[in-house]
Amino acid sequence: MGTIAGLIVALSGVGMVSANVLPWEPSDPASVVPATSQGSSSPMTPEPSPSPVPPLLRSVVEEVPSASGELRVVEGDGEVVGEGTLLRYLVEVEEGLPGDPADFAAAVEHVLSDPRSWTHDGTLAFQRVDEEPVDFRVTLASPETVDQQCAPLQTNGYVSCFSGERAMINQNRWVSGVPHFDGDLETYRAYVINHEVGHALGYGHVDCPAPGEPAPVMQQQTFGLQGCEKNGWVSP
Repeated sequence: MGTIAGLIVALSGVGMVSANVLPWEPSDPASVVPATSQGSSSPMTPEPSPSPVPPLLRSVVEEVPSASGELRVVEGDGEVVGEGTLLRYLVEVEEGLPGDPADFAAAVEHVLSDPRSWTHDGTLAFQRVDEEPVDFRVTLASPETVDQQCAPLQTNGYVSCFSGERAMINQNRWVSGVPHFDGDLETYRAYVINHEVGHALGYGHVDCPAPGEPAPVMQQQTFGLQGCEKNGWVSP
């Protein structure tokens, strides 16, 4: 069985990890709590990228199979975007990954602040923060760490997932996308963030509505487009 077909079977057999997200209850509200028991309590403090490259095209680096296993919060706050119920989120990056953690944080904030994302209908507002309480986390991690965090969902080193309170983004997909996006990494990156955050909001998977239509953001576009056109946005 090919890699993609095997993953479809594995994911359909297990089902989506629960998308009911509750605010984090920190044991020490005064500190940034590490994402894993191995991490320290201090967040990453990277310098912002000076590159004029658009946020969704920064840190296009090599794929890696694994890294340190330690997830760290990327420091930084953003403005409230949207007009509805406020959800706070933070961004984490696994230590040891190539690329600039600030670039990933900028990409996440760029996507979730876009009016085509989940704030499009006025029911939700988002704010990026770097301390609890938060409603969900968006995390860039190596395939090995994604597999560990997503278990029992079988991501097989290839796909991303939502598990617990984390939208786990597979580093290999983040830097390379998938072949059927025809090199359009910017659209794929917008898609994978919006898709996994959609699970955090309680949305499940859907199919292509009709050939030639934009693929819904909750369609599993990593596996294929089913005749739809690639799309990264909730309301394109």
